[in-house]
Amino acid sequence: MAQYKAVVMNRLFTFGCSFTSYNWSTWADILGTRAIEFQNWGNLGAGNQYIFNSIFECDQQNQFTNDDTVLVCWTNVFREDRYTNKWRFAGNLYTQHLYDAAWVKEFITERGCLIRDLAYIKAVKTLLEQRQVNWKFLSMVPIDQTDQYKTTSRNPNADVLTVYQDVIQVILPSFMEILKDRPKTEIDLHPLPADHLYYLDMVLPEFAIDLATRQKISAEDIQIRAPGYVIPEYYPPVIKRL
Repeated sequence: MAQYKAVVMNRLFTFGCSFTSYNWSTWADILGTRAIEFQNWGNLGAGNQYIFNSIFECDQQNQFTNDDTVLVCWTNVFREDRYTNKWRFAGNLYTQHLYDAAWVKEFITERGCLIRDLAYIKAVKTLLEQRQVNWKFLSMVPIDQTDQYKTTSRNPNADVLTVYQDVIQVILPSFMEILKDRPKTEIDLHPLPADHLYYLDMVLPEFAIDLATRQKISAEDIQIRAPGYVIPEYYPPVIKRL
């Protein structure tokens, strides 16, 4: 049996969309078991604007230090987040029902979203480097895949990608890339707990997960895959935020 030397972190802050916070354990929850203090700022349907704002607000509240670990799972760029009296998420703009299709066609483009989000990612990278925290960037899909449901051999935004090449290269391989050969399930389009654990082993092996946590994730995964399982209502992590 393989031996795992678990990493214990001081404060762990995680950020992302539903691949970070969902109805069952995600990569963030798994790593959270190894932290003295764990805050998960992920949210279902969130885009990179929300993630960007969350990271800076979290820093304002907690003052990141070099004893902290900050892990960010960036999502597909073709999303729209807005704050009215609360944050509102449309999710992927090709499948959402919040905004009128004519408005989206007139005012939103994949290229514009890519330019916007790469600037967000650049700003967060600069912040975390200045704070000298232990940080890593993950992603749901490759950041240059502007439509999360399509892959193309020729990217029409090569000039944008060239400008931000130094930013893009620090983003680790995406869930889509790492899990592409994993068995699919009809339960949900989201990775199951065992998929999240596999992703961590492949992309962040230095955050070695202990055997007890592995066994717990395996049991949760089996429960979800059991016939008759009903996905519960989603409740975001309790975070005191604006």
